Amino acid sequence: MAPEKQERCRPLRRGKACLNCRHLKIKCNGIRPVCGCCTRVPKEDPCEYTDAMSRTQRLERTVARLQMRLKDLRNTGTTPPKEIETPQLLSSSYDPLTRRSSFGGSSSNSDNGSTFQIVVPRFQSSPSSVNSRLPSLEDPAESSDSVEPPFATTHMLLESFLPHATQFGFFLHPHRFRDAVLGRPSVALLDVVALWGAHLSKCHSLLSFEALFLDRARQHIAADVSADKHSPHYLHTIQALVLLSTYLLRTKQFIEAEFYANGAATLVLGHQLHKNRPSPDSATVIPVPDLEDVYHAPSTNALEEGEGVRAFWAVVCLQTHLKFSLDMPRAAAFCILESASGEISAPWPYEIEDYEVGMLLPGFSIQDSLHLLTESRLPPLCMLYAKASVLLHDTMRVSTAWSVELGTQYTTAYRLLDRRITAFWQALPPIYAYLGDDTASRTLAVTHALTAAAAIRLHRRAVGSDTTAQTTCLFAARAILDCLGDVRVGGPQAIAHPVVGALCALACGVLMDEVLAVRGFPVACEKGLFDAEEAELLGVLRAGMGTMEIYAQGCPLIQHQLQQLSQQYEML
Repeated sequence: MAPEKQERCRPLRRGKACLNCRHLKIKCNGIRPVCGCCTRVPKEDPCEYTDAMSRTQRLERTVARLQMRLKDLRNTGTTPPKEIETPQLLSSSYDPLTRRSSFGGSSSNSDNGSTFQIVVPRFQSSPSSVNSRLPSLEDPAESSDSVEPPFATTHMLLESFLPHATQFGFFLHPHRFRDAVLGRPSVALLDVVALWGAHLSKCHSLLSFEALFLDRARQHIAADVSADKHSPHYLHTIQALVLLSTYLLRTKQFIEAEFYANGAATLVLGHQLHKNRPSPDSATVIPVPDLEDVYHAPSTNALEEGEGVRAFWAVVCLQTHLKFSLDMPRAAAFCILESASGEISAPWPYEIEDYEVGMLLPGFSIQDSLHLLTESRLPPLCMLYAKASVLLHDTMRVSTAWSVELGTQYTTAYRLLDRRITAFWQALPPIYAYLGDDTASRTLAVTHALTAAAAIRLHRRAVGSDTTAQTTCLFAARAILDCLGDVRVGGPQAIAHPVVGALCALACGVLMDEVLAVRGFPVACEKGLFDAEEAELLGVLRAGMGTMEIYAQGCPLIQHQLQQLSQQYEML
């Protein structure tokens, strides 16, 4: 018996145990074709090992089995029940219906269930139609083990999202985030990343789970926000809110997008990320309406401090782009730049690699940084992107605040902001200098477009009475379409932040106004000249709508904006 006991207890490398022993959390001796445990106590399932198949093969088999199971459930012919029982966890590994993946090992502190759970309702039906071997949440032993997609699925979702992550407000360190997937970070963040990965993928089997990931993200974000007090993953919660709000904006769910953006802003203020490097001893309690008191957890290193700075500016950009895309009135929008403008002292953001090497550079106070929008050296692109968003916010605030009573006060603010936009725009680096980097070139192109949009929003009110304003708006509209319509920018896939649709629509609207102005010019002797100008404007306008059509692929918001623009074009 001694040799048998020694053989039975011999430790195996991770992932070498059979699936039955993994499922039951018992030691496996790894003997093939049938291990010792399965020989002594025969199981309902055969003794199988996962290393016989590659990750890609397991993923393909998982997708095939899921599709077969869905087809079987649809064709059972049984009457749906009146009530839905407790959901079951559908795990995916070698057999998606009876196996569970051991990716990342077992979790000892999984209070929220699994990190990834594919939840399917278990309807009342005959045993022949539904396999009762699926693990149930009602069993504590089952729910304590983390049920996740196989590594190949997780890798596919990450690879689908991370190349475009920066465009959608991802401010965390990407490599640290990859490592955190194994360390059980915020479940909500993993769900939102999976949601984005499925949304951006070209795999129909992953796209079918998009609605499921969205529902899980909503649930887990609510749980994370309610448990945010002293949470070590508060940055992950903010990141999840930013990404989910951007996704909802892209899919034309405006009220929810604004709701989650405001939630991210509330957490940013609660954790004092709008302030410049608070002392670790200055933790305070800030009352936040409709939420529990949120405590500021001091950063432990320069990289985490940098992620906090980038989180603040990601929320600022999100709220600005949301307000611009939806054309929300000033009174209806909660804006972090206005609600806490007198307290903001956070430095401008730098690239995450700068913080990684410990370069936590001091920033300006909000009073200085918003007035001094250029530095002697070339700032990083994320800083330029944030500054362009702040300029757009300022122009929306000034243009919507105009009234006859303001008089000199409005004129002074108008001229000051015009000088800032001009100086900042002239200092922007050319896009062609970054054409080798898809992410950088796309970020810079949108930065140019945001700056041009700021110029349009500032001058458009005066177009009818000021020829300089008219010229500026027309030049800025052409610049937007040139930047975003360059086929060399961003790689072969036209995937960009949903604010791109509003930028293109604004530029096309300016061109339509110019076409109407040319047609209404009273001088008839130069009709031929104006016909040529009108034809040229219409050509640029059609090219701009073609650019929008490219970006509209997979983006319901831009599709909606393009449809409205097409209707206006037909009425010209």
